[in-house]
Amino acid sequence: MTTTIKIESETTSESKDYIRNFLNDHYSGVLATADSASNPHVAVVYHKLEDDFGLLFATKKETQKHKNLEENPQVAYLVYDEQEQTTLQVFGSVEVVEDEEKAKAVLKNMSKSSEESSQDEIAPADKLIAGDFVAFRLVPKVIKMAVYKRPTSEGDDLYEQLNFSAS
Repeated sequence: MTTTIKIESETTSESKDYIRNFLNDHYSGVLATADSASNPHVAVVYHKLEDDFGLLFATKKETQKHKNLEENPQVAYLVYDEQEQTTLQVFGSVEVVEDEEKAKAVLKNMSKSSEESSQDEIAPADKLIAGDFVAFRLVPKVIKMAVYKRPTSEGDDLYEQLNFSAS
């Protein structure tokens, strides 16, 4: 079952557009997970943004990332742009993508993103001998973007934030 995501609040009237454009312009980020004993783990994943700000990604079943996601669905996700001095953090939980067609689209997006960003259509995860792929959906609770290169940036005007409720 796919969780419905609703935006509760935003920092400015442009926050949704800034965040959507940033996530659509970047292919990957760092996913932080933790196992049931709170041992942290980070890994890079390719993402695909959904209309409601859910983020789709895939991993293989025999990876530490998958093990952690099974034990503890709470995650953090970071996308960084050095040139623009912008960070985007997503805090939320993950759910398995049950829809087969959607899961196939996630894998196709991973290959496309790999090819566009590195000129290699074989994504790094494809090179792992670690079982079958599983597609996940990150359901955000908070997305916070910091744009440090803004000309007038001082304090709170650095940030764009979206808060979500899920049902």
